[in-house]
Amino acid sequence: MISTQFGVNIKVLRSDNGREFVNSSLSTYLAENGIIHQTSCVDTPQQNGVAERKNRHLLETARSMLYTMHMPKSFWGHAVLTAAYLSNRLPTQVLNKRTPNDVLSGNPPSFNIPPKVFGCTCFVRDHAPSRGKLDPRALKCVFVGYSSTQKGYRCYHPPSRKLFVSMDVTFFESQPYFQSSVTPLQGENENNDMEDVSLTFTPVPTVGVQNSDPWEIQN
Repeated sequence: MISTQFGVNIKVLRSDNGREFVNSSLSTYLAENGIIHQTSCVDTPQQNGVAERKNRHLLETARSMLYTMHMPKSFWGHAVLTAAYLSNRLPTQVLNKRTPNDVLSGNPPSFNIPPKVFGCTCFVRDHAPSRGKLDPRALKCVFVGYSSTQKGYRCYHPPSRKLFVSMDVTFFESQPYFQSSVTPLQGENENNDMEDVSLTFTPVPTVGVQNSDPWEIQN
């Protein structure tokens, strides 16, 4: 992809000593393509500082998005992909306020589609042929990112466990799909230690036929 999309060749690959990098298959491929493979010393991750810092940046961004919108940890993969998507399209001081995509491709920095708040409630237009005249016209979903192969938003419908890619989406960015249930503090015990706070994740019920307005948010 680097050679085809950006017209450059990879000359050096630096990694740690993990088996996913140090093995006969990859070594043969690198040798056939004239790529030098450098590895860091054992227990010396600072020798591969660029990759380590980027990994930390993606993890911190993903954790922040999950925590802010009360998303279950099972969505961590979508969060990391979204963090990488946004990171490649946001200006950075390291590149003199240019975006990574702009530097690589030479095109002006821009989003292919307007960014939205990860984990918010969204309604995806239901184009199912089996939909009746009195059925809801949209499905209540959670926004989980952007497609890499289509110009559309990735929206997940928990009740049916289906993932939709669509541009026909209405977003409620201030409304998380998952609501946090926090037990109020009951006071302090004899040792003046606060009671534990339990945090659970409960999905908001989907919109049903009984609602007069299928776009109404159910709290």
